[in-house]
Amino acid sequence: MDNNDFETRSKSGNIALFGIICLTVLFFILTRGGANAPLLNFLVLTPETLRDFQLWRIVTSLLVNYDPWNLFFAMFTLYIFGNLSTPVLGPHKTICLYLFSGIIGNLLLVPFVWNYPGTPILGCYGAVMGVLMASAMVLPNMQMYLLFIPFPIKIKTMAIVFFVFYLLFSHLSLFSLTIVGGFLGGYLFMKLFARKYVSWEPLDMFFPKRPRGASAPHPAYPFRPHPNPSSGVPDSNEIDRILTKLSRTGINSLTPEEVKALEDLRERMRKQ
Repeated sequence: MDNNDFETRSKSGNIALFGIICLTVLFFILTRGGANAPLLNFLVLTPETLRDFQLWRIVTSLLVNYDPWNLFFAMFTLYIFGNLSTPVLGPHKTICLYLFSGIIGNLLLVPFVWNYPGTPILGCYGAVMGVLMASAMVLPNMQMYLLFIPFPIKIKTMAIVFFVFYLLFSHLSLFSLTIVGGFLGGYLFMKLFARKYVSWEPLDMFFPKRPRGASAPHPAYPFRPHPNPSSGVPDSNEIDRILTKLSRTGINSLTPEEVKALEDLRERMRKQ
């Protein structure tokens, strides 16, 4: 993937992400008419409607959110972490990831409330957790600053922190299963449909493997040697690509070859 392809995928992915946020906020406004609002009753999933094979509710339930603060935190998380994974996954996989994780999250709750036909199953937390997990698996070692913490944290660590925070935020109630299911859904999606983008296996935390050799460059940012290595002058397109990667994913994501290319350029500029 060259730099132009990456920029195109990044822009289209961000448009898809912005569309998800706008659509979710719009339906939050439209369903503020109370528990008896016709649109709300048409969208929410319950065990009773599932028994009646009203299967569209499995998807539309992701658009229904009761509490404005819950929605704000969910969309904030989606925006922060979605901007990391969408340039790699692209718009189509981002949308599929969001829906897949949200559906898994909501369906995980169904068996536990099956004997309570009117229990509403709704919200986008599962979908957001899936995007959170995907971002950690794509860019695990990229570092970011978290509010109130004065030092950078790796994305894979931050994903776990956010996951635990949301579980506590939901008071570890039965409905926390949607969060767990969404996190699991994001993992399954990446392993089944986007395996080539995976840079971190979360199960290694519990089943560590022997250290392997240096990892290959991330497929979203392939290293391409400059056309004339003997000249000692890095290709300008390659430098542009490395700088784009550096600005988006941090210095820890650079390969040794990419770091050397930047050092060679710096040395050459210093001599001039």
